[in-house]
Amino acid sequence: MRIGLVGPSSLLRKTLSAVAELEDVAFVPLEYVLPREAPDLVDRNQNDLDAVFFCGSIPYCICLDSVRRSVPWSYLPLRTTGLLVALVNAREHLRGRVRMSVDTLSESEVREGLEDCSLDIDAIFTHEFDFTHVSVEEIAKFHLALVAEGKVDICLTCVEAVHRSLLGKNLPAFRVTPARQTIRSAVERLILEVRGQSNTLLLSVVGVFRPEAPFEGRRQYEEAMLKLNGSLVEYAKRRGILAIPRDSSSFQTIETMGQFLLGTSDLTDVSFLSGMSAACGFPVVAGFGVGPSLRIAEEYAAKAADVAREKGKTCYLFDGKSARPLGMSREPAMLFSHFDAEIDGLGKRMGLATPTLCRYVQGLMCFDGTFTASEFAKIVGIQPKSSRKVMNMLLEAGLVRECGVLSYAGRGRPQRLYRATEDAFRFHSRTLTGGGGDVEERSRV
Repeated sequence: MRIGLVGPSSLLRKTLSAVAELEDVAFVPLEYVLPREAPDLVDRNQNDLDAVFFCGSIPYCICLDSVRRSVPWSYLPLRTTGLLVALVNAREHLRGRVRMSVDTLSESEVREGLEDCSLDIDAIFTHEFDFTHVSVEEIAKFHLALVAEGKVDICLTCVEAVHRSLLGKNLPAFRVTPARQTIRSAVERLILEVRGQSNTLLLSVVGVFRPEAPFEGRRQYEEAMLKLNGSLVEYAKRRGILAIPRDSSSFQTIETMGQFLLGTSDLTDVSFLSGMSAACGFPVVAGFGVGPSLRIAEEYAAKAADVAREKGKTCYLFDGKSARPLGMSREPAMLFSHFDAEIDGLGKRMGLATPTLCRYVQGLMCFDGTFTASEFAKIVGIQPKSSRKVMNMLLEAGLVRECGVLSYAGRGRPQRLYRATEDAFRFHSRTLTGGGGDVEERSRV
């Protein structure tokens, strides 16, 4: 068995040392300097491997969003026991009450990891970020600003590139790394999962969790979100899956279809959600999406959560074609209205969820003539930088064509002009019959 190890040099050395005694397994180091280099490494090498192991959740999430998984993947979970080691190394900088900045981990995780120690904690500043768009510079600036303002005495980071950057600026920075036993256990679990996996079981499943209750004021809402976060983190630890903040109103879990089927007893047992609601003291609504990429699965999950809230059900699983109520085998599935296989196929080739592709096509129809990427961004509600990427995708799919540039006298670079093609109009006529993303109750055929 050949397993690729993806990570920075220091963690690769530690991982190789921790698994040196495992028999009948050859480990192939795939080293990167920055996490954003991981997708290219995995894409070029995974077909020659039996599995891929990521030395951290950040490169794992980045690859989930951009690389189609063809073999089992797993990642090294961050255990808060690594905090204690980092604090021991930082003891010369600790004077009185501890003030620290921490990235990657949430404040509740940090406090939980330190609750059994005798340290007097004064302040903990944590940095939450989008796992699919990791910026080493942004994380380093977070720590640097807090030190410059005199708010913290030490910086704890889980990202090696950030650690090197902070040390280069002579900041009191210390690295949080998992213990050798944690590494070995995670790799052994991956080895057990390798056998018997199918392509369907390797699909990404994202769960979106939201509190479903009225709250009086901002403080009560924030307390509710902390309770939901704590309950979700505890659930994820028991399952061995990833749980991270999604936005200001929801959290998400990330796992494979194989893990999800095991965790729900083949989609029949969702008692964990009622247990979560009981622990929080308010109802929790959830939706799960399954797809070939993290982005598509997340969009499907958000749709499933909306359906669960509208229908007053516990939760749904949505795969772009039908939304299935979980834990209620006699309930009919909700089919994607007028599901169009051609539109769905094009969306998958472009890496877009079908509702998103339909929204983009409908956005193209808002222009009578030519338009720029910035104008398109305003119509469909995305960032201009993202719009340029979307326009390239639409160009490759033959839904738009370039037809000149728009120049402004004396300021800025020229902007490309685009026009919708006949194929775009053809697809739009099909979305008018229902391909835009609604679901309706119909019996499963």
